[in-house]
Amino acid sequence: MTDKTLQKAQPAPIETPAIHHGGAVDLAAQKYGIATENWLDLSTGINPVGYPIPDIAPHHWQRLPLGSELASLKQAASRYYQLPSPDHLVCTAGTQSLIQTIPFWLRDHAQISSVHILGPTYAEHGRCWERAGHACTRHDSTARDRLDTARSLLEAGDTGNVVILVNPNNPDGGLIPATDIENLSKLAGHNNNWLIVDEAFIDCEPDQSICPLIDTMPNTLVLRSFGKFFGLAGIRIGCVALSPALARDLEERIGPWAIPGPSMHVATLAFGNRDWQHATRQRLNEDRQRLEAIVTDHSPLKCVGATSLFLLFEGQRAGIIADHLAHAGILVRLFDHDETKVRFGLPGRKDDWDRLETAFKTLRF
Repeated sequence: MTDKTLQKAQPAPIETPAIHHGGAVDLAAQKYGIATENWLDLSTGINPVGYPIPDIAPHHWQRLPLGSELASLKQAASRYYQLPSPDHLVCTAGTQSLIQTIPFWLRDHAQISSVHILGPTYAEHGRCWERAGHACTRHDSTARDRLDTARSLLEAGDTGNVVILVNPNNPDGGLIPATDIENLSKLAGHNNNWLIVDEAFIDCEPDQSICPLIDTMPNTLVLRSFGKFFGLAGIRIGCVALSPALARDLEERIGPWAIPGPSMHVATLAFGNRDWQHATRQRLNEDRQRLEAIVTDHSPLKCVGATSLFLLFEGQRAGIIADHLAHAGILVRLFDHDETKVRFGLPGRKDDWDRLETAFKTLRF
């Protein structure tokens, strides 16, 4: 076979449009001429007061992670998520890596006919399933109608469908109660369909997680994010709860040493620190109310959805307000699909709160 024949045999790359995420401070720095280190980044939903990093022994940096350290991480995480056992859990380098891997991996275990994504939501879900060659349909609706949409998809009697929902949803904060998610999971199982629930922002409402029920949900996968609530996104740890048989297979697909030793050490401690978790939930709920008051008191924006880690506001002047804040070195999250929406994460330090309020007080129309 000639080199030319080999070149022709190569599959064409799947091109997908760029997705604009929060946290792109470097791009904002170029656009507004403000150095990266001088920005207050409120464009993500990450806890700005993260779990305190302890001293890390040199051996965590100098050798590969041990199997016993991964076992300790899974034990701590399974207790935190209230799972029946660590056998129901797979931990890897960030939830994003799971979102990218699962579409390829799951088709080895199921005949998938179509994928349905309830939105508008985190765009990487659709992008990654399409990259894996699956036919995707997006069902955009209000938060209030999302449950009915999911139920109608799973009651249709079709087989081989994958239904994906983010709960609470990003960016509108819509939350479907755990009892309703449980019923959706049962519907998925009856018709040989699959339900994937992304619980990245549920940590402040642990009683609404379906992780404790995973033993009764063989056709359901639950994604969990470590970095958002614990405020340590750079550690890159994500988890998925699923049946033990599937967990073993997925863990083999991911392979060994997926998580660095220092990350496992810190996360194991954080998962077990109940006092810090309780205090953090209380502070985040208070800060959520404080942020809403600042924005609505000093602008025409209206809060239309929230979790304890971000708030979504609506108004015809959302873009103008975001630009005003950017000129003050404050980055918030606009959306390609709706120019009237803007999302705010929470400030952390007193100086950050003061800076945001000062910027709003100088807002003029």
